[in-house]
Amino acid sequence: MRRLPGLILIIQLLITTGCSQKLIHVSYPEKFEGLTQLVLASETKNVSFVEDVTKRILGIFPSSASVQVNSNVTFDFYLDFETDGYEISFTEDQKTMNFLAPPIRVKKPVINSSTVSYPDKGMLVNEEKEAVKILENLTERFQLEGQSALQEAHVIDKCKEKLEEYLRGLCSQFGYAQVEIIEISFYRAGL
Repeated sequence: MRRLPGLILIIQLLITTGCSQKLIHVSYPEKFEGLTQLVLASETKNVSFVEDVTKRILGIFPSSASVQVNSNVTFDFYLDFETDGYEISFTEDQKTMNFLAPPIRVKKPVINSSTVSYPDKGMLVNEEKEAVKILENLTERFQLEGQSALQEAHVIDKCKEKLEEYLRGLCSQFGYAQVEIIEISFYRAGL
């Protein structure tokens, strides 16, 4: 597999020179060569909301309606090696790898399906036209939902688990079986 020659070279260098120092530390602000993004977790959820619309005649007589939207949305959480950096350090015995990963990011949400209903109708409101306006902006609306999911512990845990599995596979693929513990922490976005 030729996806990560840059990371492999760094790991080889760190492991071969590790005996001479107590702690090996590498900061590599460039991208993983051949890999710019690594998707760590996906989450699909049903998101519902109701938007109230009010129209007025002559600015006095109001008419209100409600548009309810139910959507099935998938969020992909990933690391961006092209934009962000990472740091790797090993203990002297090379049994523990500390990996300071880029911040977890979320891709644009994928809207799998959406349904619209009108719980309340208004005499002056064209509910279908209002629903079209709402549906045209769903991606932007759900981006905020994805950003808030970045704070959820289960999302962070899923991402850590997948990244650890990925790093273990990389170590074993290249004969570095002495790595027993992989400690992962993430940079915070915006730092």
